[in-house]
This record gives sequence, structure tokens and C-alpha cells, in this order.
Amino acid sequence: MRWLHRAIETFRLPRKLVGRPTPLGPAPRRLTPLFRDRDELPASGDLGYELRTALSLSRRLVVVCSPDSARSHWVNEEILAFKRMHGEAGVLALIVAGDPGASSAGKPDEECFPPALRFSLAADGALSDEPAHPIAADMRREGDGRRGALLKLIAGIAAVPLDELVQREAQRRLRRVSTVAVGLGAALAGVGGLAFYANTLRIEADHQRRVAERETATARAASTFMVGTFSLSNPVTENPRTLTALTVLNRSAQRVQTELANQPGIRVELLDAVGQAYNNLGLLEESRSALEAGRSAAHAVGPPGAALLLTLAETYTSQGAFPSANATVTEAEHLLGLDLAAYPQLRGQAAQIRARLEYTLGESAAADRDYRRSLAYYQRVPDLNREILARAYMNYGLELSEMGDHDRARDTLLEAAAIYRRATGERSRTVGQAYTAISLNELGSHHLPEAKAAIDKAVSILSFVLDHDNPTLANALSQRGQILLTQGSPKGAVTDLAEAAAILQRAYKGPHYRIGIVLGYLALAQSQQGETRRALATIDEAKWNYDESYRSLNPNHGDLLVQRAKVLQRAGRIKEARADCAAGLDVIRQKLGAAHEAYKVEARVCASI
Repeated sequence: MRWLHRAIETFRLPRKLVGRPTPLGPAPRRLTPLFRDRDELPASGDLGYELRTALSLSRRLVVVCSPDSARSHWVNEEILAFKRMHGEAGVLALIVAGDPGASSAGKPDEECFPPALRFSLAADGALSDEPAHPIAADMRREGDGRRGALLKLIAGIAAVPLDELVQREAQRRLRRVSTVAVGLGAALAGVGGLAFYANTLRIEADHQRRVAERETATARAASTFMVGTFSLSNPVTENPRTLTALTVLNRSAQRVQTELANQPGIRVELLDAVGQAYNNLGLLEESRSALEAGRSAAHAVGPPGAALLLTLAETYTSQGAFPSANATVTEAEHLLGLDLAAYPQLRGQAAQIRARLEYTLGESAAADRDYRRSLAYYQRVPDLNREILARAYMNYGLELSEMGDHDRARDTLLEAAAIYRRATGERSRTVGQAYTAISLNELGSHHLPEAKAAIDKAVSILSFVLDHDNPTLANALSQRGQILLTQGSPKGAVTDLAEAAAILQRAYKGPHYRIGIVLGYLALAQSQQGETRRALATIDEAKWNYDESYRSLNPNHGDLLVQRAKVLQRAGRIKEARADCAAGLDVIRQKLGAAHEAYKVEARVCASI
């Protein structure tokens, strides 16, 4: 690892970071000196005086992780010694081979984390059985890659935000790409190199000539547009809380709204791409604003414009604006026309969004029908993007899990995860979401160890690939909090659930039903810690989020009443608890029916009060 030692010592932090206060003091220009024990310390039968001295003087310990190092007694001892001196946070892992978590999956020979990395220390300094969550950079090709791993390590060593280091790299690449793009100009359009903006118009076979002409014109327009956007990039004015990509997105959205008035096709393509990118970043309000600006252009384009409307419907759904989402799906389906054999991919997407709406609103039979309809449409699409198919499987698996069909749900969700891994590699937002879904199903089927292992993996992946204000990360943290609550660990549950609620509150900037769901579980964790008054206040806040989001009675209102009953029961207020349980069951029965699995679960809870 001489290259790593040299790369860290020669790396210069961005000038705007130098001198900035960090937990380790002012950020330096360079990260020197570094000790490499193999080069600078003699071999011996134990850690030795020199190594212990070096560890005591060090603020960070970088562990090169592979199956060989995982089996090394002395690597493990070195990590333990450092943790006892400085705590858990200063240990940074660099994965070069093997797989973290392989031992818990029954593959100990592939494990790359030593025990001292996998578990936290107890109060007495001994290794406990509580899982640790070390900062890990993954140098493997399917992970962060060599450069990405280096940047993550440097961010951990210097205690500076990773995104600001990535910004510097992105700005450097952006300047390089901008120069090349300006130099090539029309050549970019000629070779069709702008895959991000590639035209996806789908029309009948007898229009192929016009399709080719339109694609050529669109590629030229996209090339010109991208070069213009790059030329506007200015690191001096870039938003410091996000990656450079977000600045480009914002500028792209602004330019599309004021330019390309006479080119509705390219305008729709660009706005749809920008809206999807915003959604992936959890920036739902920005997505809604950009996509709504393209609504008239979508109708001008005709059936292919339905793609933008469906992305807008997904945005509305994520925001909890269900009437707007449903109306927009209907609008898209009308734009697609009456021939149900045409545009199967867009029709599959429409059916999936409608199923998600029905599932969220408690209409399980309708959701099951539309998920099946969505998969039937997708199966008719040649060369379908595998991530689209995986997403359909995952959403359907979640619906099956909610209905109590855990075996079918497990098979469906594992298929989704396998498709995602093949399409994106092991570390991606979609793989993290798939593990979250698998964990949810295992929790529902009372397989707690499997649920905890899956959600730990999900949080690890999503914490690495997502900004900390992203609702997808909040979902995983909420899921882990619920598992910890079920396992009788309320302290850890409160930490994860409170963090999840805070992320959602920052992301949505107002009441949202998903905030209410998290707060309901947070109240139960607070109750387990004996904080009855605080738990009841949290229940009231959850109800307010439901009221403002749903605007009418929803099954989640019934669940919340049962959660309130559990808080009251723990406080010894049995009469009030039974009244809330009865009211909650009545709501769930009205909305879902007494045969629904959710009703049966809550009925069993109430029977114990």
C-alpha cells in the first residue's frame, strides 16, 4: 500500500477547507506525517512499545481490510489497542478484497473485517457483541474504486465533509469535460455521445424516418445545451452543501424553463431527466417545480410526453400529495391513447405508480391487481432496463409482505436485489433500498436476526452513497430503529428513529405521513425508556402529520391509536389504553376489513391489554 501512503501524504485539501475548525483542530493543508507500521516499526512478538507509542500519538488508524487481515491476530490487537486509547470513531477501514459481513452470512473465509472492526467495545474495554459501524472505503471495482476510496479515507482522516472533497474532484473533471465539449461541439452530436440526454421517442414503425431526423436534431440541441450548462459552472458560487452535480442540475432546470421554447421534445427529455435526478437526491420540491414547468410541453410532444407526467406523479406520491398523483397518472394514461398494446413500458410505469398509491391508501386488492398488470407490461418490453424491472419486483414484494404473504415476498425481494446488484454493483442506492425491503419482510415474519443483518447492510450502503438529508436513508434508519425496539434495545431505537424523523422533517419541510410513521415508533421507544409524557407528545405530533397529509381517516390513524394504547398500558393507564385500542381497531376494520393482516396483528396486540 505504498501508493496509498504517498497519495495521502501528497494530497492537498481545498483552500476553502484549510484552517476550518474540525473535531481534530484546524484542518491542515496536508495530512502529514503518516506512520506505516510495516515500514517504520520493527517486527516483534507483541504490539511492542514503539507501536503502542505510535498508536497513542495517532488520531486515526487506517486498517487495510482483506480476508488475510481479518484472520490476523495482531491486526485485531492493533485495532483493539487504538479503540481503547481513542474510541471507535477514529478507526477507518479500506476494503481491498473479501466482503464485510460475510462471516454473518455463513462465509467466514470471505470476511474482510477483523472482529475488532465488526464489534464495539464494552465499558470495560473488552470486545462486545454489539455491532460496530466503521467508516469504510471500498477500493474494489464494484465499490468506491481507487480514487473514491482515497477521497473517503482523506475525509475521515482530516474530519472534513466528504462531499466537499468530491466537489473539488467534480469541479476538476467538469472543467476538463467542458473544455473537451466546447472543442468538439457538433462532433458530440454526430456520434450521439450524450447518453444522459438520449432521445427516447417511441412512435409507430411508419414514422421511423421522422424519428431519425428528430433524434439527430435532439442530439444536436442536447449537445449545445450541455456545453452551455458546463460553461456556466463556477466553483466560486457553487452551493457548498451539495455536489457539483446539483449545481449543474439547478442551472439545467432554470435554463430549460427559459430556453428551448420551440423544441418541446428536447425540453421534455431534459426536464424529465432533471426531475428523476432530483428525486434520487431526495429533493422533491425542486423536482416538482421543474416537472410542472414541462407539463404543457409534454402534451405538445404527444404520447412520449407521458414519461414526464409519470415522473411528476411519482414525485407527488413521495410528497404525500395523493390526489395530485392519481390525477397525473390518469392524465398520462390519456396522453398514451386507447391502444393498450402501444407504449408498454410507460403503461407499466403508470400501473406501478397507481398500485403504489392504492397500496399506501390501504386498497390492497387493487394494488395487487395493478402490480401484476405492471409486470405484465414490462415483460413485453424488449431490452428493458433491468433496474426498472427490479423496482417493480421490489414494490410488489413489499405489497406481498404487507399482506402477510412473507414467503412469496421474500422470493420477490431477493430477485429484485439480485437484479439491482447485477445492474449497479453492490454499493448503490437501489441495492441499499432492496436490503431495507428484505429486512422489512423478515421483521414481519419474526426473523429478527435476519432482519437486523439486512438492515445493517442497508444503512452501511446508504450512509455511504447518499446525502444525510435523503429520505431513503431515513427509511433505513427507521427500519433499524423498529428492529432494535422489537429486540428490547430502546436506547438505540430512539437514536435511529429520532435521526430518521429529523431527516424527513428537513427533506419535506412540513407535515408528511412518513414522518408520522416514524414518530409512532419513536413514541414506543420513548415509552420503553419510561418517558410517558414525551411519548404521548410524540404521538400527538404523529397524528398531526397524518391529518395534514391524508386529509381524511386512514388505516395509519388506527395503527397510531394502538401505539398510543401501548404507551398508556406501559404507564399503567389500562382503561384509557383499552379505549384507544378499540377505537384504533375500528378505524382499521373500516378501511381494510377484519380479514386484513394488519387488523389481525393489531387485534392480537389489543387482546393483551
